[in-house]
Amino acid sequence: MPTFQQCLDANPTELMTLGASIGSAAAQLTQLGASYGTTVAGLAASWQGEDYQGLVRWSGQVAAFIGRSDAAMITCAGGLGTTGAALMATCTAMKATKQAAEGIGYKVLPTPFVILGPSQWSQVSAAGPGAPAVLAAYQAGAVAFTTALVSMYTAIIAQDTAGYAVIRTALALSPS
Repeated sequence: MPTFQQCLDANPTELMTLGASIGSAAAQLTQLGASYGTTVAGLAASWQGEDYQGLVRWSGQVAAFIGRSDAAMITCAGGLGTTGAALMATCTAMKATKQAAEGIGYKVLPTPFVILGPSQWSQVSAAGPGAPAVLAAYQAGAVAFTTALVSMYTAIIAQDTAGYAVIRTALALSPS
């Protein structure tokens, strides 16, 4: 599970790039399998007998292996792309929310938890008889920012967990 700070520092585009690379490798593997099958079939005219039939049986096993590997790679590529996009959107929103809170004077702790910053305490102190109302307003803002950040952090953890599950599923599809 990532920490709040790791989520802020994250670059989920790397997951999308990795997914695209794995998808490209899967396409190359498919092409390699097709080329192998074509080559084996092309040998039929000049190669007969038990040895050739053994090669044909073996090529069936190779095709099955390539098919399972291809399925695993495509599942993994899709999962990484989808997870990366979801994480990117949520991480970007979380960074913007943190910056907005800090921009108006709040202090964002690494838990995530938002508290009043020094400038806000100064305004509360300077508010005289209106200090309780100013304090209440700032506290309500801190609660709203905390709630938003915790929600986004929870969503990132869920997205990370879902992405992990897709990768584990892809690994289970992979031939041993």
